[in-house]
Amino acid sequence: MAVLIQMKWQNWLERTSRWSVVFFAWCLAFIDILEKPDTSWSLLHLITLSALLMFTEFFPFPGHEGRVTVHFPFLFTLTSMFSPGLAGTVYAVIILTVTWVKKHSLYRGAFRSGYTILGLYGVQLFLTTVGISWINQGGIVFPVLALTGCVVVFEGVSKGIRDGVEFLRYRPRQSRLWLANWRLETSAALLSLVYILAYYGMLHEGRETDPMSILFFYAPLAAFAVLSNVIVKLTRKERKLELLFLLTTDINKNLDLRKVMEKTLLPLSKMIPYSYGMFYLLKNDRLSPAVTAGDVPKHMRKHKLPLNQGISGWVAAHGVAALVHNTKLDPRCNDDLKEWEEVRSILSVPLKMDGEVLGVITLGKTEERAFEEVDLTFLQVLASQSVVAIKNSRLVEERERRVVAEERNRLARDIHDGIAQSFAGVLMKVDSSLKVLDSQPEKVREWLEESRIKLRDGLKEIRYSITALRPSPAAKIGLIPSLRRRVEAFENETGAEGIFEKIGEEQPLSEDVQETVYMVCHEALSNAAKHAKASVVRVCLEYRSEELCLTVTDDGVGFSLAKAVFKAEAQKRYGIVGMNERAQKLGAALQFESEEGKGTRVILTIPIGEEEEAAVHAH
Repeated sequence: MAVLIQMKWQNWLERTSRWSVVFFAWCLAFIDILEKPDTSWSLLHLITLSALLMFTEFFPFPGHEGRVTVHFPFLFTLTSMFSPGLAGTVYAVIILTVTWVKKHSLYRGAFRSGYTILGLYGVQLFLTTVGISWINQGGIVFPVLALTGCVVVFEGVSKGIRDGVEFLRYRPRQSRLWLANWRLETSAALLSLVYILAYYGMLHEGRETDPMSILFFYAPLAAFAVLSNVIVKLTRKERKLELLFLLTTDINKNLDLRKVMEKTLLPLSKMIPYSYGMFYLLKNDRLSPAVTAGDVPKHMRKHKLPLNQGISGWVAAHGVAALVHNTKLDPRCNDDLKEWEEVRSILSVPLKMDGEVLGVITLGKTEERAFEEVDLTFLQVLASQSVVAIKNSRLVEERERRVVAEERNRLARDIHDGIAQSFAGVLMKVDSSLKVLDSQPEKVREWLEESRIKLRDGLKEIRYSITALRPSPAAKIGLIPSLRRRVEAFENETGAEGIFEKIGEEQPLSEDVQETVYMVCHEALSNAAKHAKASVVRVCLEYRSEELCLTVTDDGVGFSLAKAVFKAEAQKRYGIVGMNERAQKLGAALQFESEEGKGTRVILTIPIGEEEEAAVHAH
């Protein structure tokens, strides 16, 4: 409650100070005009300078929410020709006219004219105290110091009042302060200094100062303002395309939507200037802030919105984009005004996928009519691209779930068809042995010996299954060392001789190729250990110019491939089928050469041309 009272009190003090500045400045200007100062300058001079000043205000420089203009040279000239009161009145009329035409906030426009007028009176005070005496001393140094002092005093008084009043707020808007825009504001001040120095030189040398001369003298400055405004708009259009390209690239590289939006909201301010940006994710019918940018109050960064609360909640509930030019006139924004009373324009678009709203992007600004239809269209395109990240993330999650389910089913089949069957047979023989233990001891010995062999085979099956579940050793220690270890493990498990040899010069391989080679070798050696009864097994890895060839050869009993595949499918064993599927994913060829009683040869041939090298470099 105390915080709320303090906030209302400080905001009331800030608004009162703003209107006090406006009232005091306008009164000074009005009194000055009533004094009717004598002047030799004509009405045409006044009209010419006013028209040029109108151009610079209508086409502001980019930055500081479109409010930085090089207006001081025109105001300084008007002040020197007529009076600060008349110059200030002309400026106030121009500012209010431009504000009305662009449908911006008259409240802010009036305050801008107020602190600018007070800045002009600060310049007049500086000139009457020390500036004129410096100029009258002649030469170059003192006049330059005097005119530099005019620029410094004007900027110091006007921007000091503006920033000082802003600091009276409970939460000052940092983006409006001089420190946040010092590069642009300093550049504008330096350009103003150059022009008033040139204006002083023109007067000092006695050149023509008729309205036409004044027009030609200041026209480049007005033209520069118009040209820079147009260039910035074209640049923003180009940056919009660049942002879409970068966003698409990030989506392909990154499946984390939050990270994608963090890289989107910040550069977005250069294309669509905003005071605050919010990216919400919809979960359990509530919008949760995921990414924020700009002057977002702390309590809004964690505040969850239910559906139909504020414009963001309305967009999430209806799945329709919204462009609000004046929040005070739109009942959907009543809750937004409670959270942040300064917001005047809002742009909000939903992130939809297959008709489902997944989140909302909302931009706000303190100016009325700050956003245009083209901004809405661009933000909708941006939102549609962002949804791709969500879709990719969901597809990856679904794929991972499917892979896990398939692996669980495979493991269940292996246990059921192999280990469980072996253990069931052992259990039956143990039960039978107990029944005839006293009467047929020789038979019991025979059954126990068979059970011991089956238990050893079952233990091997368990070890094979555990090895298949572990990450491929090829990814950890490299393909060749992992193949050597696998051959050594085969020797230790079976007692047969295992030979490994490498032919050709090693080439870089992608992780998918290495894993496929290792797993095919692993499965081939497992089959040899289970069924081949071989005394020698040879594993050969040959690097050729455009392909990689793995050969696993044994001198065992051999088998009929057709019978083996038919038996595997009938018993739901998928070792050979799984090896073939792995090969097909890489466009590789897998061959089985075997005859009963003549051993077996498994040959895997994988192409490793330019595509494979590109895949390696991509990793």
